[in-house]
Amino acid sequence: MSPLNPQTRIPTPEKITLRTILISLLLLPFIYKWHIECEALRYTFPTLMAPFYSVVFTLLIIAAFNIGVKKYAAKHALTGGELITLYILMSMTLLFMSYDMFLPLVSIIVHAFYFGTPENEWRELFWDYLPDWLTINDASVLRAFYLGDEPFFETHYIMKWLIPTFWWCVFTFALIFVMQCINVIIRKQWTEQERLVYPIVELPYQLAYNTSRFLRNRAMWWGFGIAAIISLLNGLNIFFPSIPSFPNKHIPLNALFTEKPWTAFLQGGNAIIVYPFAVGLGFLMPFELLTSCLLFFFLYKVQYFITILTGLENIPGFPYPYEQNIGAYIGICAVALWSTRRQIWRAFRTAFSQRTTADSKEPMRYRTAFLGIVFGGIFIIGFAVRGGMALWIAILFFAAHFATIAMPLTRIRAQIGFPIHSTTFIGPHHSLVSTLGTRRIGARNLTWFALFFWFNRDNRSHPMPHQLEAFKLAERGNLDVKGLSRLMLTLILIAMPLCILMLVDTFFELGVNSGKVGGQINSFGGRAYRFLEGWLTAPQDANSGHITAITIGFSATLLLSAVRSRLFWWPIHPLGYGVSFHLHLFWAAFIISTVAKWSVLKYGGLGLYRKTVPLFLGLALGDFTMGSFWNILSILLDRPTYTFYY
Repeated sequence: MSPLNPQTRIPTPEKITLRTILISLLLLPFIYKWHIECEALRYTFPTLMAPFYSVVFTLLIIAAFNIGVKKYAAKHALTGGELITLYILMSMTLLFMSYDMFLPLVSIIVHAFYFGTPENEWRELFWDYLPDWLTINDASVLRAFYLGDEPFFETHYIMKWLIPTFWWCVFTFALIFVMQCINVIIRKQWTEQERLVYPIVELPYQLAYNTSRFLRNRAMWWGFGIAAIISLLNGLNIFFPSIPSFPNKHIPLNALFTEKPWTAFLQGGNAIIVYPFAVGLGFLMPFELLTSCLLFFFLYKVQYFITILTGLENIPGFPYPYEQNIGAYIGICAVALWSTRRQIWRAFRTAFSQRTTADSKEPMRYRTAFLGIVFGGIFIIGFAVRGGMALWIAILFFAAHFATIAMPLTRIRAQIGFPIHSTTFIGPHHSLVSTLGTRRIGARNLTWFALFFWFNRDNRSHPMPHQLEAFKLAERGNLDVKGLSRLMLTLILIAMPLCILMLVDTFFELGVNSGKVGGQINSFGGRAYRFLEGWLTAPQDANSGHITAITIGFSATLLLSAVRSRLFWWPIHPLGYGVSFHLHLFWAAFIISTVAKWSVLKYGGLGLYRKTVPLFLGLALGDFTMGSFWNILSILLDRPTYTFYY
């Protein structure tokens, strides 16, 4: 790209339109109702991956309809910028109605008081530490929630829910605002200077900005057809077992590895799983990152092999993969911040200097971003301290959340585009217990670990990566990023309480314990408080094995990063080490993607690669479209259908 000359006109960014906002608001309750069925009642998991496949499907329907509008009423057709804004707003609001966000929160609000019994002694252990402004202990409300057949929008019930709903929404908004402020500061470095690839945004970008050309591409339809046929066969097999299925979801490997130490290769994934969408998205990932992921996944299994050979398998948890992952994620965060240090300093100088236009094209002014981090951070820490958490524990807790979850996941999504990133046993509730011990943390603080379990659990729909991808789409599509940033924050103020109230209304109608609601709703709160019960009834000191593994993971990540910074030909990437522990669902698909990408680049070069990309985007789109079709059909027929994922 040639540099701009003085005569070059910079296009004016496309403004956010009123009709985009209205369409988003009109869609919101329908999307939430659909996803209550998907996430709470039927478990078809649209939000456990990136991008959310139901949002991609909705964008496809709107974009296809928009083609007809362009043909017959062009002046009323949506622009590419309006379509991508709808995608961003749907993603940012849907993440609350997620298996990893407000579904666990709603369960945690009520679970402890309903399931506390004389046998488990929860009343004596921690009831006194649960703030009444964040939880509900009213017996009539609890019975209605768990047994159902009660109108939620009755004065007594809704009044009991308003206070915890308000305070949890205020806290969540402050947390997300801090994340958005951080993204504003790091955006320029990651997007414009390092030019990270953001593979996840490619499919929605093509649907929004190149709708007609993309949907006319023959290669795309080949990919779409392959994925759709696999899904169609597997779906029909559920209704008509005589129709053969395509065994892409689970080909067990147990028969190949029956004796020790070879059984080690069954650890962390004992089946071949080939999701078409994973093959498609994997093809978009940088080649060296693909190969690094696969290399470290193999080395992950080799660790278990060596563990069995050396007789160390009797040590509980060894070789401590979760703790290695904690260290690797902290290392990813540290390296990302170090590489961004000059941009952070430039942003700081701009924020508090007299130059008023240097950050005029950023999602918000740098001064606002820095002040937002400071005062937002003070608020979320003060929120916990107000409820009884010790100040030093609160500071460590949120520092651990950003170091082990928010920052590394955002970097991984921007640089690799990894479609799923589970952080089970990685967040603060695990890392701080491992390094400090429960005795030192104390019962009151551990109770807050349980209350905060909902946003430190799996985090497959974490907000921070979605925010940065939104800024990338705005930059690529020349959108008014300031208006978009404000709108994202404004809309979640509506989305959060609506999400909680719609969920609770559903549970009051059906009853969580009635058998009409999925059992996982109970397990969310159950896991949080059983962890707490275990910490309080069996106190533990800091675990030296865990600390060693965290140190090894952190050091390995720093070492690999240092080598890459000095040897540009070095092919092994530290991010591969960080995500390797979660590759059990994708290793087979990524092998196919790696071989395909290597072959295309070697024998056809960049020209063939560009022509092949629509084929692999079609694989993802076909999987997402058929997956959405099957879960809508499941709702209409009120019976299980095929789920293409999990």
